[in-house]
Amino acid sequence: MSYGIRLLALLLGLLPAPWLMAAEDRSCAEFRQFANPDLLIAMQRGVNLPGWDLKNATERPQLQQLRALRANDFRHIRLPVDNRRLDGSSKYVGDLYDQTIMLLSLGFAVSIDLHPDDEIGRLARQDPAKAEAYLNGLWDQMLPMIRTLDPKRVAVELLNEPQIEQDPWMAMAKRLIARIRHVLPAHTIVVGPSGPQRHEMLSGMQPFDDDNIVYAVHYYDPFLFTHQGATWGADNDPLRDLAGLPFPAKASDKAVSDLRAKLTASGRRQAVAEIDNALRNDWNEAMIASAFTVMRDWASRYKRPVIINEFGVLNFVAPRASRLRWLETVNRQATSRCLGWTHWDFQDGFGLIDPATKLPDADIMRVLAPAN
Repeated sequence: MSYGIRLLALLLGLLPAPWLMAAEDRSCAEFRQFANPDLLIAMQRGVNLPGWDLKNATERPQLQQLRALRANDFRHIRLPVDNRRLDGSSKYVGDLYDQTIMLLSLGFAVSIDLHPDDEIGRLARQDPAKAEAYLNGLWDQMLPMIRTLDPKRVAVELLNEPQIEQDPWMAMAKRLIARIRHVLPAHTIVVGPSGPQRHEMLSGMQPFDDDNIVYAVHYYDPFLFTHQGATWGADNDPLRDLAGLPFPAKASDKAVSDLRAKLTASGRRQAVAEIDNALRNDWNEAMIASAFTVMRDWASRYKRPVIINEFGVLNFVAPRASRLRWLETVNRQATSRCLGWTHWDFQDGFGLIDPATKLPDADIMRVLAPAN
């Protein structure tokens, strides 16, 4: 079935909300100056949507949840693409198209984000040319479909957290941008520095010679706070032993002292050392402001837009009040500097969906979308 026919079938099969855009905030000069201003405005408030492609449809994000987010003025969806399912699968490309059209019909802008496992990084360490060929092949599968989508509403993100050294990644990204531009001359491209896409790496990065690129960083500092209780690392990962760390925090806080004492008594010396090292400087809004000033200074120096494409707090054991305070602080620091953001994630460990109501968490909406 052609993409045009699929689009018609989808639109006839949905009862979509009107194509809504919040009142355009053009107070930031770069919104007006950017090659794709409407998309950049939409990128000011968004959410990542992992799980959209789960085999069990009942576990995917549901229409009522997405409509509720749109009603809270969330305007942007970052849509992760799994390289393992994409590789050679025209059905997966069709599913991606259908999902994108559905999100567009609800009034969201969409970033199609190549969000792979470690295969590209593994290849880059062994054979950089083979890694680049593999990356090109993944995009070649998606580009004909993306070409049919509105460039004012759909962006493409080259690669999530590239597991490639910075200089080789910049060279590879430059070639990939040129390759994509042959097919998508008007679509916005999203690209970030290598590794975990930290602001420090952005600060030393030269922008590409293309005025329709958004530069993406990820922000999870302080990492021990945002990832405390994480269970997916190695068995000896000290994050597994951390619980109840507050934000803001300093080394002398009772919650910190109590946790240190508990970990010391149980022989968790590495976890204690991680806490001591991380709290050599207080965790507070000034720390976050400093990082966001780095991002803003880079954006101002090069006149290029920056977005925080991932940020969030794992909800396993972090104090709820501290989690909300951190989210509120990040939102305030980003919006005051005209930096868009996309929350990680939707309804998993970092999610903003209330597990009881299955709808957006009211408190998280209050701190991330206070005007609504």
